[in-house]
Amino acid sequence: MIEAFRMYAGDLDVTHPFVSPLNANFDGLAPMLIFISTHDLYHPDIVTLANKATRAGVPVEMHVRNGLQHNYPLLSTPEGREARGIIARVVAGYAIRADREVATAGPG
Repeated sequence: MIEAFRMYAGDLDVTHPFVSPLNANFDGLAPMLIFISTHDLYHPDIVTLANKATRAGVPVEMHVRNGLQHNYPLLSTPEGREARGIIARVVAGYAIRADREVATAGPG
């Protein structure tokens, strides 16, 4: 696993925020939508990341499922379909708000 992390990091130090988001500055980030499972290897780190983002004032919506694997929203399972529905709802909500902002701004 350590070798896989080194390969992922490439020329970057493993503590660089691009490699390890836990080391990033969360100030001013857009809202986060997080899906995690209790069986995911990254579960503890994702919870830490969500808490750090929340402390920095970032709105976080986190969905925790029991006993599923990493990236479960990508799977063709009831849980995956439910997660994708939530993602679609959130993205659609932002798109609608953006359209309203453009409409109320008037001509450039």
